[in-house]
Amino acid sequence: MALKEELKSGKFGVYAQWSAILSILLLIIFGVGKLTFFPWSLLAIVAAVIMMFLEIPFLTKCFRTGPRFEGFLKFFENNLFRSVLYLVFGFLMYLSIVGGVSTILVPAIGLTFTTVFYLLAVFRKEGYSASSVTGGHGVA
Repeated sequence: MALKEELKSGKFGVYAQWSAILSILLLIIFGVGKLTFFPWSLLAIVAAVIMMFLEIPFLTKCFRTGPRFEGFLKFFENNLFRSVLYLVFGFLMYLSIVGGVSTILVPAIGLTFTTVFYLLAVFRKEGYSASSVTGGHGVA
């Protein structure tokens, strides 16, 4: 299935995955761009790396991962658990406001949209589905 067809599918899980990929980009851009905003920028980069392995299944085939990390990733193959994880990541990014308003707020908003999409997928009882564009289907 091509990206255009996936976006027309009406599956909130697919919307959530693409929203998460956009959030990953925002976390990396604003995390690296604000390295002086120390604890929050480092947290943003760590969250982005974790999210990359969760949302882009092809990466687990490219990089060696241990059985503990594979178990961690398998735990989050449920839309509800992913929504809770992204809610926590978003909440931590919103906490960065305590240190002063920063651009880290932009990825926090993206994470909020990701959380909402995954929750909508849970309420519609959609199973976890990864986009074929990111290596979700047919990866050896």
